[in-house]
Amino acid sequence: MSKVKQVRRTWTREEKLSIISEIGVDGASVLDISRQHNIDRYLLRRWLKHFSSAESADIERQSVFVPVVVAAPDPAPVHPVCIEVGLSTGRSLRLSSDLSDTQIQRFIVLVETA
Repeated sequence: MSKVKQVRRTWTREEKLSIISEIGVDGASVLDISRQHNIDRYLLRRWLKHFSSAESADIERQSVFVPVVVAAPDPAPVHPVCIEVGLSTGRSLRLSSDLSDTQIQRFIVLVETA
């Protein structure tokens, strides 16, 4: 029987980072990526642990921030309502709420003196 000599592969830092960056993309698991690259899944886990440790904090992990502009919500439209005012003469006066105080006072005086 002949022995097949296995060549131990070496990976550059960039290759390792490139391979582990594929984990999670489109739902790819560690097992999926290990099969795709013909790498033992435990080796991938070791790389993940190594590159996520505090000793390797120099790895560029850039967060993407999108500027957000928050505008004040538009105020709800105010529709005039009907106000009913009971007068001392026993009469009642119905007015729209969009009238000014001066206009309301004038109507009250007119109705009470009529």
